[in-house]
Amino acid sequence: MEFLDFINFEDPNSANGVIKASIHKTGKLGFSSGAKSFMDINEETYFKIGFNDRDANDTNIYMVPSIGNEGAFKVSKAGDYYYINLKHIFDKREIEYQNESNIYDIKKVSVENNYYFILSKRK
Repeated sequence: MEFLDFINFEDPNSANGVIKASIHKTGKLGFSSGAKSFMDINEETYFKIGFNDRDANDTNIYMVPSIGNEGAFKVSKAGDYYYINLKHIFDKREIEYQNESNIYDIKKVSVENNYYFILSKRK
C-alpha cells in the first residue's frame, strides 16, 4: 500500500480493550482488562486515591501510583479481576453506588516525569 505510506495503521493484536473502572454495589472499584493493561495493575500495585475538595462539581477520582502502602490502597485480585475496596471512602464521601451506576473513563496525565490517572465519571 505504497500510496498510503503516510498513514500509521493500528495493530489489532495490541488493542487493550475498553479502559474503564466501575464502582460495584459492594463498594469495590473494579478495573476492566483494558484498564489493567493501561494502568499496569498487578497484585503488587498501590494507589493513593484523592478527590478535588475545592470544586464540588468535580466528580473525578484521582489515582497516583505509589511504591508501598504508606497512605496508599492496595489493589486486590479475584480470578482475573482487579479491584480496590473503597466502600468506606465512597460512604464517607456520600457517593451513591448501591442504586446508581458509576462507570469511569480513565486518562493518564504526565507532569514533570511523574504521572497519575484521572477517572472521569460517564454521564
